[in-house]
Amino acid sequence: MTMIRVVTFDAAGTLIRLVNPAGKVYADLARRFGYDLDPVHIQDSFKIVWKRFPPPPDTDLPNPDDDRGWWRDFVAQTMIEAGYRIDPFDDYFQTVYEQFRLPGVWELFPDVQKVLAQLSRAGIRLGMISNFDRRLYDILSHLDVRDDFEHLIISSEIGIRKPAGRIFEVAARRFGVAAGEILHVGDEPDSDFAGARRAGFQALLVGNTRTNLPMEIALLCDAVKP
Repeated sequence: MTMIRVVTFDAAGTLIRLVNPAGKVYADLARRFGYDLDPVHIQDSFKIVWKRFPPPPDTDLPNPDDDRGWWRDFVAQTMIEAGYRIDPFDDYFQTVYEQFRLPGVWELFPDVQKVLAQLSRAGIRLGMISNFDRRLYDILSHLDVRDDFEHLIISSEIGIRKPAGRIFEVAARRFGVAAGEILHVGDEPDSDFAGARRAGFQALLVGNTRTNLPMEIALLCDAVKP
C-alpha cells in the first residue's frame, strides 16, 4: 500500500450530523410564521424529495449563489410534498437557510476530535471534500474543528460535486501530493468510496448510522500506517 500523507473527510454523515431532523427544524421555524406543522410528516416528505430531487448542475466555475437557489427550490418542493403552504415563503426560506449555519444545529459524531488528534500526531495532513456550501465554514468553526483542516474543498466553491473526479483532483492539487497518497473517508458508497477510488485515492467507507467511532478509528489508524 502506498504511504498515506493526507486524509480527507466527507462532512455531513461522516464527521457531523444534525442535532434534530431537518423536518423538526422546518416545523419549529414555521411556528415563527404562525404555522403549526407536523415535523414527522415534513421529515418523511424531506426524505422523499431528497431521493428524487436533482443535485445542483456541475459547472466550470463556483456557484454564484452558493447553492442558495437550489436549496430554496428544495425546501419549496418539500413543503409541496407535505401539502403545506407558508406565506411569505421567501422570508421563511431565508430563516431556514440561515438556521442551518448557527451553533447548536450540528454536532460532531462521538470521538471525531480524538480521530483528528490521532492523525495530526501521526503527521497526517487533514482536509475535507464535501458536497456542501460555504455555510460549512461557520459550522466547523462553531464545532471548534475548522482549524484542524488544512484545505476545505466544497462543491459550491468548485462548481462540481462528488463523485465527479474533478473535485478529488482539486484536492490532490491543493495538497500537492499524488492521488494515491490520499485516503478519503466518507459515508456514501458512490460519492465517497467509489468516487475517490476512481480518482485514484485510497478510500474508507464508514457507517452513517453509527453512534460512535471505535471501529472506524481502529480501521483508520491501521490504514495510515506506512
